This record gives sequence, structure tokens and C-alpha cells, in this order.
Amino acid sequence: MMQLSAIRARCHQWMIGALLFTAALTGCQHAPATSEEDSRWIELFDGQSLTGWSQVNGEAPYDVLDGVIRGTNVLDSPNSFLATNEAYSDFVLEFESRSIGDANSGVQFRTERAPGTWSGVVGYQLDIDPTARRWTGGIYHEGVHVWRHSMARNADCQAAYQHGDWNAYRIEAVGPVIATWVNDVPCAHMVGDHHATGFVALQVHAIGQEAQYLGSFTEWRGLRILNDPETSDLWLARRAASIEGWLENEMSETEIEKGWSLLDISNDSAAFVTGSEGFEIVLDMRLDDAAEGLLEYTFEEAGATCTGLYQILNDVTLGETRAGAALMGSYRDKHEAENLSEPGRPKRVYSSERWNRVRIVVTNDHIQHWLNSVKVVEYPRCETADARSGETQVSLKLIPQNGRIESRSAKIRTTEN
Repeated sequence: MMQLSAIRARCHQWMIGALLFTAALTGCQHAPATSEEDSRWIELFDGQSLTGWSQVNGEAPYDVLDGVIRGTNVLDSPNSFLATNEAYSDFVLEFESRSIGDANSGVQFRTERAPGTWSGVVGYQLDIDPTARRWTGGIYHEGVHVWRHSMARNADCQAAYQHGDWNAYRIEAVGPVIATWVNDVPCAHMVGDHHATGFVALQVHAIGQEAQYLGSFTEWRGLRILNDPETSDLWLARRAASIEGWLENEMSETEIEKGWSLLDISNDSAAFVTGSEGFEIVLDMRLDDAAEGLLEYTFEEAGATCTGLYQILNDVTLGETRAGAALMGSYRDKHEAENLSEPGRPKRVYSSERWNRVRIVVTNDHIQHWLNSVKVVEYPRCETADARSGETQVSLKLIPQNGRIESRSAKIRTTEN
């Protein structure tokens, strides 16, 4: 008789390859628990009823059909959530899901009720995204309306999701570290201390009055959870290489392992020395209504200097009073910022109490501006190729011009390309 590990390995191969006709039609189910180790897993769904679950928001109906939970999109309803009655802190969650139609969906975890809000809940969500951007497996912060780790920079994860078929998902949440997989492909990898515990919930996304989404539904099966996993239970070596850190002015062990270092910009400037021709800078900014300024980045190699200007502006209040190349995320007066990661959608700029995540990526041939999970500018790196040897001197300077600009959690890492 084939061993359990072989069965699951073969199932995973079917899902990832997406080339075998049988797998495309039927998907793969998790093998039943037979060993002492597997007996630690808790089945969240009995295959017959919604015992142990309660709806906490919205009017979308949830039904049990042929051994699966189905949630169906309806008009004029806010986001709907079918939540476990139990809360979970540190865990590994596995499930399968398929979406029919074009409506968005997802699975909440470490989530709590938020009465009086539109979503009715607040917490992390593994997104299930059928749109062309393909951010399935990313982590959205439901109720806060911020992407914590989009898949805009993870092409492998974007390719993993097979719309209309059954897809296998895995979430590891231990302490502040969260990792996700779609069909065994590593997707999100983040560190955040926003939520330590909460329920698991199945989302049916609001569709407003958009009748083209009527008839769309999402199904889930094989929902099981492993509480308080041991280190040996985790897929540590299989997590995504890139990590999104959300600790305030603090480095996690995982970020340090991935090569990140804190930058001190308490005096509005910082310097860093790297032996690599590529690097990445990230920091968070909060803007008042009149906020306007520049983030100047400079790097010097063997006497050749490149300088760029990342425009800081509160577009929400000032956007209609400025030219396109003077809006948030632009290279001041040279390259206008636009949403290059989600064609047809505007870029995101947050005002008031929400923080904006600013990212500058320098490769061996391009420089990119990122804003709140999307690429907004890309232009050729200045010609210093002949000078690229030895150390690279990197400096970052925040130049406030109007209003109040707060910054925190500035970090840098070197990259291979």
C-alpha cells in the first residue's frame, strides 16, 4: 500500500503541474489522517453541516453541497464571512478552494468581529483573486484596507493559481511570522504584530450592484488546522525568499536572515555602504493634508553618481492642484507615477492615520518606485556600468517642503540583480 507521504506528494505534483487532465477536472484532496502525527490535525468542516461555524457579516448564503461549503455572491450586500466559533493563535491551516465566476474571495485568519464597520471584521486575509493581477496567496488586511503582502513581485505565485479548478492552500502563522502557499508554491511571507489570535472565516466578496458577478460562487473543502505546531511541522525552508516586515522601527530575526538592515533617518538622511550593484530601500510615511516633499536617493560607484527624486505628496487633498509628474510616487518632473501592477486601477495613496509604504528598487539596469504594494515608476538606471566595482555608497535624504511628513521603519538590503 502506498505510504501517506507518497500519496500527498503525488497529489501536490498533480496540482502544481496543472497538465494532467484528471487533476484539472477533479483537483486533489488531502489524504485522510492515519498516523499518530496526523491525529493532531483538527477537521474544521465535517462535510455535512455548518456545525462550528457562524455568519458574522453580509447576506451571502453559505450552503453545504456534495461535501463542500459553497458561498454565493449576491447584490447589495457588504462582504460576507462564515467564521469558526473557535479562535486560533499559532497554527498551520490547510484547505482547498475553487471559484466559479469572476468575483473575489478569500480566507480570513486571526480575525475578530468589528461591529459597526462595513466589513464587520478586522484581521488578515489570504486573498483569492481571479483578476488579471493574480494576487491569490497574498495577504490583505481586511477592515484596515491595506495590502500587507501583495503578489505583485512574486511571478511564481501569480502563475500557481488555476482559476475554476480546485487549488490547495497552506497558511503558517506562528508568532508574528506568516507564510502562505498556493498549490505548494511559496507566496506571501511577512512579519507583523497586528493580530495574535482570532477566528478563521470564509469570505464572499461584495459585488455591489454589478450584475455580471451574479452566479459567481466560491467553494471550500478539506479545511483542517494544526494548533501550536512544532518547528518540524513548518515548511521553513520552503517559504518565499522575499519578506514584508511590519514591525515598527524594529527588525525581526527573519528579516535579518534575509539581509535587511535598519536605516536611521532621524536627521532626515541616512547612508549605507554595499558591495552589490543592486539594493532595495523601504520605509513607511504618514501624511497630513498639506504634506509635500521629496525623498532623494543617491548612489555612487567609483566616482560615478546617480541621483533620483521620489515625490512625496498627499494626493488625496492636493492631487488636483499638481501636475502628473509631481504626484505621489513620481520621479519629480520626469516620470509620472501610475499603477503599473494593476492595469486600469489607480495607485493607492493613504491620508490621515494610515501609513504609506514607499519602496525604491535599484537593479543592475533599472530603478523602480513602488507605493503601497504596486510599482508606479520604472526607468533605466543611469550609465555607470564601467564604474561598477568595489563598494557602492548609498544615501537617502527626506526633504520636507510643506505640511507634516512622518517616517518610520526605514530599511535597506542588497540584492543580486
